[in-house]
Amino acid sequence: MGSMTSSVSRFARISGVGMYLPEKRITNAELAEIMDYDVDGYLGPKGITVRYQAAPDESTSDMATRAARQALDRAHLQPDQLDLIILATDTPDYVSPPTSAVVQHKLGAVRAGCFDVNAACADETIALALASHFIMLDPAMNHVLVIGAYGMTKWLDWCHYSESSSKVLATLFGDGAGAVILSSATEPGYLSSRIIGRGEYWDTYGIYLGTAEPVDLAMVQEKRHYLRFHDNQHRVPSDFNASLWPRLIRDAIEKAGHTIDQLSMVLVNQVELDAAQETLKVLGLPPEKTHWVADRFGYTGSASALMALYDAIEQGKIKSGDLLAFCTSGAGFVVASALFRWA
Repeated sequence: MGSMTSSVSRFARISGVGMYLPEKRITNAELAEIMDYDVDGYLGPKGITVRYQAAPDESTSDMATRAARQALDRAHLQPDQLDLIILATDTPDYVSPPTSAVVQHKLGAVRAGCFDVNAACADETIALALASHFIMLDPAMNHVLVIGAYGMTKWLDWCHYSESSSKVLATLFGDGAGAVILSSATEPGYLSSRIIGRGEYWDTYGIYLGTAEPVDLAMVQEKRHYLRFHDNQHRVPSDFNASLWPRLIRDAIEKAGHTIDQLSMVLVNQVELDAAQETLKVLGLPPEKTHWVADRFGYTGSASALMALYDAIEQGKIKSGDLLAFCTSGAGFVVASALFRWA
């Protein structure tokens, strides 16, 4: 996906943001007691100190709907004004039907089309670009809701983990949702995007259920239906994010005809603080040009960069005219960037 601003007369801008965290908060120390493992020793250096866990009766669609309602309020819109809903998640309510349909119903967004996007933790950035393209290319699209929602703790077992669903994966994730309204505008908001795939790493980790690995009783007994490392034990390089994020951000910047020094904020997966810091260093940007929330919200996968956006706005770190870069990566592996001008 490249820059579209030179060839269209309709533009897409962010008009409202929302966020939701479940009630149950679990610190690294509390999780360490459950797992008999030095959780903070592993996650503390990554900048993750806590996670929130959805209630047993709280689904991904529930969290998505709560974040969406706040975004609608801030955009001064009613649900029936939405033209499209894009839900970014790899923890859907069901394999089928799409969880976006459940959200559409819960919101009462009776006019909106809907679909899901699954690119693991990269999908929120891809969804932002897709929503922008719909608005810029289709005169019937004026308001698109993008939600990044994550309910991964339902796919973790903190008490009875196996070697393949090890302590490393079991500690990393929390639940939550972030939402953004994109609206038609007369001035550019969305500027450009870039997506790359590194499919050779598909067998690193994931929830390996589906037509390739149908669920059976033995799989459940062995707890292989939880998030786990693949049997091939394939691993991504330790510098995977830090080496690719600067490249994709540069690509988006160059496509839009801007320069790195014009960037005001870089919002990345809230999964490795050192990778975020190294990305800024490689780009020649000061450390304050990113915003970290995993120390307060945990790592929420498909929702994490949208939650960082919400919190940065709340703290007054983003102002009109600022140039924002999103860059996220997800298992598979997929990496995406998107560039926006803040209205």
